[in-house]
Amino acid sequence: MKCEVVVIGAGGGGAILGLALAQRGVSVLVLERQPGPPAALRGETIQPNGQRILDQLGILPALTPETVQAVQRFHFVGIGGERLCTMDYGMLPAPHNRALVALSSAVHHLILNRLSEQKSAQLWYGAEFQGLVQRDGNVGGVVVRRVGEDASSEIEARLVVGADGAGSLVRRALGINADVHHYRHGYVIMLLPRPEGMQGEARYYVGRGEILGLFPAPGDRVVALYMVEADAVGAFKARGLDVLKARLVEIDAALAKPLESLTAWEQVGFLPCMRVRADRWVVEGAVLIGDAAHAMNPHASQGRMQAMADAMALAEVIMRCRETGDWSAAALSVYEQARRPQVEMLQALADEQVLFWNAADPVRCFLRDRVFRGMDRNARLRYQALTATTGLRTTPPLTWMDKFMAAGFLPDPRADEVPQ
Repeated sequence: MKCEVVVIGAGGGGAILGLALAQRGVSVLVLERQPGPPAALRGETIQPNGQRILDQLGILPALTPETVQAVQRFHFVGIGGERLCTMDYGMLPAPHNRALVALSSAVHHLILNRLSEQKSAQLWYGAEFQGLVQRDGNVGGVVVRRVGEDASSEIEARLVVGADGAGSLVRRALGINADVHHYRHGYVIMLLPRPEGMQGEARYYVGRGEILGLFPAPGDRVVALYMVEADAVGAFKARGLDVLKARLVEIDAALAKPLESLTAWEQVGFLPCMRVRADRWVVEGAVLIGDAAHAMNPHASQGRMQAMADAMALAEVIMRCRETGDWSAAALSVYEQARRPQVEMLQALADEQVLFWNAADPVRCFLRDRVFRGMDRNARLRYQALTATTGLRTTPPLTWMDKFMAAGFLPDPRADEVPQ
């Protein structure tokens, strides 16, 4: 079989790339190892940059209230204390001046369905990547084995795209080196009935080595994320579900009633956190996108969004390659050059947030809370921070001078200045 582009992985980046290419008439084959669309519980925030992409692809208008919940404000609250800071998306340019909280399987199913409807696209489930096809020393396709078939088959393609996640088999097969970091903390995730009065507002509780995030979701539900030691999940569960529920109620008393629906650990998922820094994203005949190239800590709220941005940027480069007939690594590297600055900025920002938000020692917690309070009084700094989290800027949101101002060590004569 032959196609122009074969994409390994039908996740957030792979599915978007397949759809973007197919809508432009490119013959694309998307291979997914799983037997069908994802079904795992995972709440997700679709930031304004992601909404713009979904709008371009004709997906955004199809996101109904049954699929996504609009959130206008994110409140950061000290555990056992007061509100520290509120980030209001109303500061951002319309029309995408809000976040959308989704149950990712519902949105992803819609994207996959649209992909399957495209005449020039094929989506194969139960297709396992087994290796690369080499043509004249360059990548010329992939070897894949489908569920139910006795033998593997070769797929010839002008370009192979690895969109198969942080543990990417494509990256390994290409011999691309990557620094893979497993963060100390991950999150248990729960889907609960929404507490009364929690409409259009999310809460993010931070304490000493403790974080609880509550995000309104479709269907009068709330996605709850609670930080745990990633290598001690078994011991955490061994303490019992009632211990977890009691602690969550201590943090937010409004959870008492919703938590009555949580009766077994099978209702609780686990989200590990990783960072991947591949030393290159492009080789002759192949490209990496999304987590395969640059997974990041979820504090940045941009993991899936950056995979989507990769997909759209790469789709533009592929169209130029088709027009010129030049599919070389040099031609394809325009994609990496365009995308790396924002990705690396967001990875650094997320690591800085991990350093302070996840902190347990009193000094870092004091500085974290002081900065939150300072930003709550400073519209300019809130706007700059928000444009980074929402994917609307490529440069770091705060300079060192800004950080001193946020912490209250220096006055800010422009504190009320917000770009129009």
